[in-house]
Amino acid sequence: MIINVHTKDVLWNYAGVLFSFGSTLIFWPIMIHFMPTDLVGIWFIFSSIGGVVQLFDFGFNPTISHSVSYAWSGAADLKKEGAVFASENMGPNMPLVFGVMHACRYLYLRIAILAAIVMLTFGTWYLNKVAYEYMLSEIYIAWLIYIVAVFLNLFIGYYSVVLLGIGDVYRQNKANITAKIIYVFLGCIGILFGHGLLGISIAFLVSGVLQRFLCKKYLISFHGFRADKENSEKSKYTVRNILDTMWHNAWRDGLVTATVYLTGQATVLIAGVFLSLSETGIYSMCMQVINIIINIANGSLPALAPAMHSAYANKNKEMARDLYKKAIGGFYALSILGVIGFIIFGVPIISWLKPDFIIDRFQFLILAISMLLLTRHRNSAWLISTMNTLPYTFAFIAYAILSVIATYIGLSLFNLGIMGLICIPMIVESIYNNWHWNVAVNRYFGISELDIVMTGVIESKEIIRKLYQKTFKRRSA
Repeated sequence: MIINVHTKDVLWNYAGVLFSFGSTLIFWPIMIHFMPTDLVGIWFIFSSIGGVVQLFDFGFNPTISHSVSYAWSGAADLKKEGAVFASENMGPNMPLVFGVMHACRYLYLRIAILAAIVMLTFGTWYLNKVAYEYMLSEIYIAWLIYIVAVFLNLFIGYYSVVLLGIGDVYRQNKANITAKIIYVFLGCIGILFGHGLLGISIAFLVSGVLQRFLCKKYLISFHGFRADKENSEKSKYTVRNILDTMWHNAWRDGLVTATVYLTGQATVLIAGVFLSLSETGIYSMCMQVINIIINIANGSLPALAPAMHSAYANKNKEMARDLYKKAIGGFYALSILGVIGFIIFGVPIISWLKPDFIIDRFQFLILAISMLLLTRHRNSAWLISTMNTLPYTFAFIAYAILSVIATYIGLSLFNLGIMGLICIPMIVESIYNNWHWNVAVNRYFGISELDIVMTGVIESKEIIRKLYQKTFKRRSA
């Protein structure tokens, strides 16, 4: 069975990403205006440490997603590489879907426990090192609540991955938007009542649990998961066999995920050592803004993921090529618009809200280019991973390690500051990864980068035309 992506799914995925951006536009100004800059920096350090332990899923999230997509498309079994291709008009293989879910429950409890232990030990030590003078009792309580939130998000987070894997992008984003509303509402209340970090941590805990609860509810209510559970537990797909099969690529995916952190969020922890908390907060916020722009620009990619996995399982190369061109073309168009828009409008607004929160436009632009180049080649790698093979693993690892070492040397020995944080990773990745994997995928599909850019331009024009027509018709009516 082919998993088809409908316009509603893509639009809801964009809505989810855009709502995240919109909620941030509400939340960050309040946080920046009402909280001391140093405490803003501590919150971003919280997030960065949380980002480290999120890596402990060690690549199982993407592996779970495409495994569920294969099973939902009718694949007879999982393989370490490739797939047992679906028969024509084959329905979902529910025993295999539930086998994957049971393996997830077993695995993620252990991952969540390990993550909590690391945060309590290493994370607490690091916070005391870089922000000792600010570590009052309320901040320690906020930190403990944040640890509990990360534990729960890791333990039950696979419900969201499964919902996305079966192609229900619409409801996955409904859950995401609902949780985001709660996060902003509770976080703003906490800040306005003078309990900034504590309020944000509680909001993060409540919103994360709510999102996972809603995803589980949708799986049961709309896809009948509970009704099939008893029969599925008696199937031949045991937890051990599934984990053994998924582990072949999961550890590679985990290392690749670690490289994403090393070439991105790890620089925040390096900044915490060599820069002031105020500078770290500004740099971290710029990273967050660009990540939001990238997530918006990449908005169609998660929505298209189940269809891409399904296209491979059903040996439909033409469908995969068209989806890839649309996704990457849209990424180019929206990312450029987003970066330019923030430089023109966002920077002055932040300066007006807090005059000492100074964002250098040139530094922001170079950081944006660096992260966009990283995202572009990771999108190519993601396409390759839909074929259940990961030839890029060791190249990603080698250059990520080299990037961190070079950045540390640049800051510790040569005092390169923020520009060192920005430029060194970009230079290192441009030696190989920033171009090689894009060329490899384009050759596989027989397309050029210009074809992708032109597809993005055409798609953007079509979206604008449809929006204009709908607006014009409504006004005429």
